[in-house]
Amino acid sequence: MEYFKNTIPFKGLFFLAFLTFENPLIQAQDYKILNFYADNGHIHKSKEIGVPLIDSLGIANNWEVVTTVDPSFFTLKNLFTFDVVIFNNTCGNKGRIFSKDQQRAFQQYIRNGGGFVGIHCAGALWNEGGEFQKWYEELVGTRLVDHPKVQSAKLIIEDNFHISTKHLPDEWVLTDEWHRFSDNPRERVNVLLSLDENSYEGDNKMHGDHPFTWCQYIDGGRSFFTSLGHTVAIYNNKNYQKLLEGGIIWAAGEPKKNESIPVQQGLLLDLNADEGVKLEDGNKVSAWENQVQINSVKLFVKQDKGRKVTGSGRPRLKLGVPKINGHNAIVFHRQELLNHQEDAFDHLTTGSGYTWFSVMSVYEQVPGKPGVNSFFGNLRNSNVDKQGQYEGFWAGLSESNQLWMGSRNALEKGLWNENNPHVLNTQPLETSKYYLVMGRMGAGTDTVKIELFVNNVVPVAQDIFPVNVDANPSKMVIGQERDAANHPGAESFDGEIARFLIYEKPLSDNEFKKVIDYLTTIYNIKS
Repeated sequence: MEYFKNTIPFKGLFFLAFLTFENPLIQAQDYKILNFYADNGHIHKSKEIGVPLIDSLGIANNWEVVTTVDPSFFTLKNLFTFDVVIFNNTCGNKGRIFSKDQQRAFQQYIRNGGGFVGIHCAGALWNEGGEFQKWYEELVGTRLVDHPKVQSAKLIIEDNFHISTKHLPDEWVLTDEWHRFSDNPRERVNVLLSLDENSYEGDNKMHGDHPFTWCQYIDGGRSFFTSLGHTVAIYNNKNYQKLLEGGIIWAAGEPKKNESIPVQQGLLLDLNADEGVKLEDGNKVSAWENQVQINSVKLFVKQDKGRKVTGSGRPRLKLGVPKINGHNAIVFHRQELLNHQEDAFDHLTTGSGYTWFSVMSVYEQVPGKPGVNSFFGNLRNSNVDKQGQYEGFWAGLSESNQLWMGSRNALEKGLWNENNPHVLNTQPLETSKYYLVMGRMGAGTDTVKIELFVNNVVPVAQDIFPVNVDANPSKMVIGQERDAANHPGAESFDGEIARFLIYEKPLSDNEFKKVIDYLTTIYNIKS
């Protein structure tokens, strides 16, 4: 990915001054910030100071900051890698800045949980046009109209607990440009700072109620806006620096808590939508990387074989899902990702046993083969003498979203029978609700127990399975029951997966509970 660097001739003395920050507001998080400062109209002299300020905040907080003036950077592929996009005194008072495609990419970023910080003239993008113009002014909270001359005025701190303002005195006197807005955003936003209109001169006022810095949750994302930031001097003000720092932290949202899984022994596969997702053509997933680094199972990759339209088998990345504490998810619409390690999962059904976990949400299923809408599996049906005698393990949903799982030993034909148990939860899963669903099969080479779970340690269904040590399953697939190039998507599921784990052993009850507690806490799963 190409990063566009700034071209403003920043003044070194100011920049070095910024590197003397006091302790950051909170323990540093590894946020990635886009510092965007393009204009089509007025260019503020203070940008010589304001743009490198964000770079310095990044150094102080261990953020990765990418600084660009080029709007062509606004693609889904680029934006989806950032926690926050800053419009750093970005003025559009004389013409538009973004193309239609760039506007759509930015909207999609916000709607998928992205964070926005607008500084000063970011409220004066007046010429974008169409639906985007209205949407952008709602994202900012209002529209800058005019202002009196630059002068000193008093700000009132309305929220002393917000991370961006908790360091400020109750009243804060500054010299800056005091904008009037098209309308008062108070009823739509959380006002952090307001302007005492009796403290400055001029007719460009808001009739006594004058919010000046605020934040809001809007259209799936988070927006922080301050109209402060006109003068050069304000960017050397430590209170203002902390205001911006806190606004960025708030807009980034709660950090994703992906601390280590409490049970590591036997962990064969960890697919995490927050990490290791490779994108192409915007938000289309080309590969999903296993976060367990010590085995041969590396990547689950797109599968085009058998599809009429190249690329149609790719799922897509969904950013910042609020229901699961802002974690990402992979959205499958009868699509799949394939691991090419042919024998990597064979031993799970021929003696070692297994435990799997899926943090997922289901959509309405598309009717196909009755009862078979698989979200993972490694079934094989390639032996001419065993047509219909599949081997491997899998799980899926019925047309009414009843959850099921099973293991197959290649000893008997038929969809469900004693050699191919149908472990079924008769209570359907609700659409658009997130669940932790799990399966466990005992270790051994004789008859073992298979159990299915939803959200807790109590099985919702169970059965027995006669193990065949000579069974030879195939490649593991997420989103489908097998590497089914002869009918891609025909027996797949519709829904979202945020996390998928496989252990190469049946976890003990104590281990099982530890992993459940971890996943339900991290992903806000309710029983």
